[in-house]
Amino acid sequence: MPRYSIITPVYDPPEDVLRACLDSVAKQTLTDWEHCLVDDASTQPHVARVLEEYATKDRRFRVLRRPANGGIIAASQDALGLATGEFVALLDHDDLLTKDALAQVDLV
Repeated sequence: MPRYSIITPVYDPPEDVLRACLDSVAKQTLTDWEHCLVDDASTQPHVARVLEEYATKDRRFRVLRRPANGGIIAASQDALGLATGEFVALLDHDDLLTKDALAQVDLV
């Protein structure tokens, strides 16, 4: 079974929105995934705290913090550098996946 690398650049989303995004990945029925998240030097302190919380409880959440804001392209490139999967999916920090999203792609 292939691994799916989900790439997400993160910059100052509201806490509830960020948690909803991360929870939608954590609840995937297909379990061979990694969520590569790059905090693009967010100014809101909850961002680093939430990302660290998820990375601590599930090693499939891989987090990197950029020292300076580089924009969505730089953050996405850095997240892609963390990826080890055979397939890559892009997910914005305010998007949600249905619980079977990766399983549906895996059927194709």
